Amino acid sequence: MRFHVKYYLAGLAVLALTIPVWARTYKQSMVLSTGKTIGSTQLKPGSYDFTADDAKMELNVLQKGKVIATVQGQWVKTSDKTQGVDFDNDKITQVRFHGSDQAFQLP
Repeated sequence: MRFHVKYYLAGLAVLALTIPVWARTYKQSMVLSTGKTIGSTQLKPGSYDFTADDAKMELNVLQKGKVIATVQGQWVKTSDKTQGVDFDNDKITQVRFHGSDQAFQLP
């Protein structure tokens, strides 16, 4: 019996180590021509990258390779696989990633 428990625990350990490999990181680049708000951060006109890991409920905003904001949100399914960013007035509300039917929805 002990012999089987060892193999069972070894299998679980291998599985636990490979789970992060399944997570996918999405990236979307965008040039803002006017100022926008994401979460509590004001974004000035310029180039930005949005990255999100499908295993997490947060979106990172990068400018020139540096994270300037991290916002909480949730993943939602979309009807198509187009990329883009949705706005409500000057507030970013959703980021859609190329080739994915998921979008990151902001509160």
